[in-house]
Amino acid sequence: MIDLTGRTDIPVAEEVLAELSTLCTELGLEYIVVGAAARDLVIHALQHTVPIRATEDIDIGVAIHVGEQLTELADRLSRKGTSEHKFTVRGVDIDIIPFGSNEQGREVRFADDHLLDVNGLQEAHATSVSVRMPQGTEIHVASAPAQTALKVLAWRDRHAVNPKDGLDLRVILAALSEAPFDDPVWEDEKALAATDYDIVAAASYHYAGRAAEAFAPADGRAVLDTLHDARLRPVLLRHMRSELAADLLDGYMKGFAAELER
Repeated sequence: MIDLTGRTDIPVAEEVLAELSTLCTELGLEYIVVGAAARDLVIHALQHTVPIRATEDIDIGVAIHVGEQLTELADRLSRKGTSEHKFTVRGVDIDIIPFGSNEQGREVRFADDHLLDVNGLQEAHATSVSVRMPQGTEIHVASAPAQTALKVLAWRDRHAVNPKDGLDLRVILAALSEAPFDDPVWEDEKALAATDYDIVAAASYHYAGRAAEAFAPADGRAVLDTLHDARLRPVLLRHMRSELAADLLDGYMKGFAAELER
């Protein structure tokens, strides 16, 4: 449990998350907060740091069937535009991302035939952490390791139109080499030895391994394939905008592969 009770510096709208959590509970739906809101709650809140890239929207993964269940949820929300999964709650943009038993080949197909890759969401849900918000709302949020894998896959899908996921990936991976995330890394001799005792690369190795634990080999391969792609790697390095980017990615690839191939 991450307890943020009484904090006044949390940039995620608790009243919006409280309303969404209550609605999902009433409809018997399981959910998980992902995206920038998850980053702010699990990374920046614990480190008392300000996000390098602020966001005002909230992404929610919901274990739901596209069709009747999605319609029931949508009927309780204010739709934004014509999209089947975009809404507004108390003036905040919300993206509802279905996952679970409705998936086919780790994709979800909407009524308008739009396909959405949701690989990683079931894994993030299975390894989610509980967060108690400043006013007491308890929500389920993607863990730091899960966020790394989701960011790699999001970057793969969106980098041609927006490089933001590359920058987010760098911010998250770099943060994991600092307190309070670094203690498990210093205790991970395998990660340290594999990265010449470079704490930055070792943290990427360590948390990549934790991310990979939740994936079946075939699904986790999508993360590695993205990072190993010779055409994509230089683009991702550029989007990460850091001299440490190569070390972060190399450590991550080694750690993810080591766990996935066990």
